[in-house]
Amino acid sequence: MNDKEFLQQILDNQNKFWSQEYPKLSREEKKKYWLASTHRGMRSQGEALGDEYTEFSKKWYDFAKKNEPDFDEIFKDVVKNLGFDFDWGKYYERIKM
Repeated sequence: MNDKEFLQQILDNQNKFWSQEYPKLSREEKKKYWLASTHRGMRSQGEALGDEYTEFSKKWYDFAKKNEPDFDEIFKDVVKNLGFDFDWGKYYERIKM
């Protein structure tokens, strides 16, 4: 498999997840998915750039809303379980339109 085929396989797997697997998850499973993803992303960004909130952007938010119409409600529950005080102001600043 060459690099182009490898990258295409990754994209195909991502598309399959969002179109076929994610919609079948229960609401609790979706919360767990977003919790793990958010925690991992914020930690990585914090370590790399010193600002956990660079995890968030309008593009990220638009992607989340496209794939999860109830994202805002789910994310409120996710934030409660992150294990630290979440700064909603920084979050909204990053995702603003």
